[in-house]
Amino acid sequence: MFHSFFSTHLAALLWLAGGLILCAAETLAPGAFLIFIGAAAAIVGAIAFFAPLDLTTQLLLFGALVIALVMIGRDLYGSLHAGPGPLPQSRAHALIGSDFLLEEAIVHGHGRIRVADSSWRVKGDDCPAGAKVRVVAVEDGSLLRVERVEPPRAAADQR
Repeated sequence: MFHSFFSTHLAALLWLAGGLILCAAETLAPGAFLIFIGAAAAIVGAIAFFAPLDLTTQLLLFGALVIALVMIGRDLYGSLHAGPGPLPQSRAHALIGSDFLLEEAIVHGHGRIRVADSSWRVKGDDCPAGAKVRVVAVEDGSLLRVERVEPPRAAADQR
């Protein structure tokens, strides 16, 4: 009985073992690709275990499952053809779009703002100390290009 069970389910057990090995290999070579092939093999093994299939049907099912799972995975994890993202940016780039008060007036195009516990050089149109400015760009690695943010108009001006 054991021999007949083993012989009729050998292909299913091989598919399951292969699927588990590929899923385990994903941990050694991360990239979110082997997991889909391993999952397809495991699914074919599970189906073949309960409903014996001939080899051609198993291979066709495996191919279809690999394609389907890779398509689903591409939607979940991003495109396979996507290029690398932008290079890592500096702390200065994280400030773009943020508003600050000038710590030192901008005179002859240069001044300073305070960001948390650090002082940053800024470049822009002349403005008095205390004026509200917005960081719009980063030049030369750490020089922040700023533009003055107009103060909100008083309610009386809006009538």
